[in-house]
Amino acid sequence: MNSIFVRRSIREYDSRPVEPEKLDRILRAGMQAPSAMNRQPWEFLIVTRPDKIQEIAALTPYGKPASRAPMVLVPLVNLSAAGENNRFWVQDLSACVQNILLQAAEEGLGGCWMGIYPDEKRTQALHDALDLPDQVLPFALISVGYGVQENRFVDRFLPEKVHYEIY
Repeated sequence: MNSIFVRRSIREYDSRPVEPEKLDRILRAGMQAPSAMNRQPWEFLIVTRPDKIQEIAALTPYGKPASRAPMVLVPLVNLSAAGENNRFWVQDLSACVQNILLQAAEEGLGGCWMGIYPDEKRTQALHDALDLPDQVLPFALISVGYGVQENRFVDRFLPEKVHYEIY
């Protein structure tokens, strides 16, 4: 549970690349997430070209962490795999992204989740910039790299937010 407690949104990175074996474990962790009807509708685009990172980071007002990272993961939803009437893919991708962030922390890396979906303008702009097929949508940007600051524990537990039996 250490990764859960120390994971933080890391927004500044040094220039070291992420080792392929660490990326492999991060992606494997993402794919271990639960998904509605076990559809596993996720796919991933890995961006390491600095010019492409700058381009996609500029598509969201919150993209600065991506612009500073040596790698950006773009979790994608394949709507065909999700199923026509399955609206739970948002939960599937959210669980996937959380697993990715926890594994990044476990690997000694920093990461930051930048929302793309459901903002239609951001979703369409990133879809076009990445030249994705029609049935594939970008869900988020995740900057990944060796953080200038370390992941560290910050206690967020607030007992007043816990209710028993009635609100």
